[in-house]
Amino acid sequence: MALRLFHRRNDETEVRPGYSFRRDVGRWSENVTVLELKDDPAGIPHVRYSVTIERHLSERAEKALKVLALDSFRTTYRDRVA
Repeated sequence: MALRLFHRRNDETEVRPGYSFRRDVGRWSENVTVLELKDDPAGIPHVRYSVTIERHLSERAEKALKVLALDSFRTTYRDRVA
């Protein structure tokens, strides 16, 4: 009996430069835009993206650049914004 250690879903979110995603977390929202997809030295794909964090009931927004492994990005940001 073969053991499958890694499983890829067929419904994975497509991630490309220029695509935007949104995530609501409690009292704030994160809006992200994918800037670049690039493999690290070990061959693991990573996403470089800009993120704007907006706090509810406030006009204050914070911006930052971040990097996540592609699989982690897909798990964290599932809602693509058209």
